[in-house]
Amino acid sequence: MLDASILALSWPPWWSWVAALVVLVLGGVVATSFAGPQLAAVGVSPDDRLLVRPVGLVRVWALSRGIDCPLSSVVDVGVSPTRELHKGFRSPGTNLPGIMTAGTFRSKGEKSLWMVGRHKEVLVIELTGERYRFLVLGVEDPKAAYEALRAALNRER
Repeated sequence: MLDASILALSWPPWWSWVAALVVLVLGGVVATSFAGPQLAAVGVSPDDRLLVRPVGLVRVWALSRGIDCPLSSVVDVGVSPTRELHKGFRSPGTNLPGIMTAGTFRSKGEKSLWMVGRHKEVLVIELTGERYRFLVLGVEDPKAAYEALRAALNRER
C-alpha cells in the first residue's frame, strides 16, 4: 500500500504548475521577439489572392491564422512609421509595448490585424469588404514588400 507522504512528495504543488506555465509563456514571448525581423509573410498567389500568414509563434500571440482574400479587395498599400499608427482596443491578441503587438485591434467600428515587433516602419494594407479593414505587418523589408504588392496590384487592374 502507498503511503500518503510518498504521493505528496511525487506530485508538485499547484503553484509550481502555475510558475512553469508563466516561464513557458514568457520564454515564448522572448523567443518570438528576438527571433528575427519578420513576423508576417506576405505574398500574392498565382490566382491573384493576397496571402498574409503569421510567422512562427506569432500565430499563437495573434490568435490568427492570417488572411486570404482576393487582390481586388486591396484598396491601398503603404509603408508607415509604427509610432504614427493608432492601434485601438485589443480583442483578442497580445500587446507588449516595445516588444510585440499581434492580434485583432478595434477602433471606430473597424478591425485591424497587427503583426508587428520592434519595427520602425511597417507595411500597411487597406482592404474593403473583408473581415479586417487594415493589416499592419512587420516584414523584413517593408519598402520591398510595398513595391512587390504595388506591382501585383497594377498587373491585376
